[in-house]
Amino acid sequence: MKTILKLIACWAAFAAAFVVLGIVTRALHLQSISLPGNTPFRIQILAQAGAGALLVLGLYPLARQLAAPWAVRSLAMGDFLFLALGVNGTIEARKFTHFLDGGIAPAIVSYVILSLLVGTALGWFFGAPEPPVGLPDRGFIAWSSRGVAAWLAWPLIYFIFGACIAPIVVPYYNAGIVGLHIPPLSTILEVQLLRSLIFLAASLPFIALWKGSRRSLWFALGLTHAVVVGLYGLVGATFLPWVLRIAHGIEITCDGFAYAGLLVLLFAVPAAATQRAPMGETTQLKPCPSK
Repeated sequence: MKTILKLIACWAAFAAAFVVLGIVTRALHLQSISLPGNTPFRIQILAQAGAGALLVLGLYPLARQLAAPWAVRSLAMGDFLFLALGVNGTIEARKFTHFLDGGIAPAIVSYVILSLLVGTALGWFFGAPEPPVGLPDRGFIAWSSRGVAAWLAWPLIYFIFGACIAPIVVPYYNAGIVGLHIPPLSTILEVQLLRSLIFLAASLPFIALWKGSRRSLWFALGLTHAVVVGLYGLVGATFLPWVLRIAHGIEITCDGFAYAGLLVLLFAVPAAATQRAPMGETTQLKPCPSK
């Protein structure tokens, strides 16, 4: 029951973010973001409320297994939301749609407020102020080679699963449905290399603060990527045809779990290392300080 109440409180923080956004938008005289289509306002509100509930539920498995002071947990959650949802979402909207042709300032402000309130709520209500497993003590070459591998792997994952749904979604983009378009292949590759850096920077703090098993980290991080990067936006995108929302939802879910699995293999502490009893072995790990 306590967990349900905490989840509701996090959803309330999500709803409060839109109230604060309205106040800030009027105070700064920012132009409101107008979405295409003619979906009734009531349906848009219901869809956004459902998307907010999905966002909180998708982040919950990750938030509950973080080990650090609440401020650090909140920072990690907010940082992921701002980077993976805000910065990444803005880049995608600019390159693949015409939604933000009027300017990106309102979108950035909305993402900052959402990340701050929801990230703080999740960090406050979930997790524990205890030492996590931490990151392995590897040398520069080992870390840099893993970083390069993760950076180059994301575009490959993107193109593999994107190719699977291309026959379904490309005709909609070529037709310019609700402002969608496909940029040149060189631009797509540049965008994916940039997104890869964003996802890596947003995900590594979770691996460092994790206190559970590698398998549970893979599930929680994969679910977080699937929901934040894709499903949250697709649920609220009532202006998109259902076939696009379903196809992209499946694609991004596969992307998220494949990418999360790769990050766990590359960066998480090996399972055998976490079970070693001798103190000399555990000193090779770098746990975050507890509260």
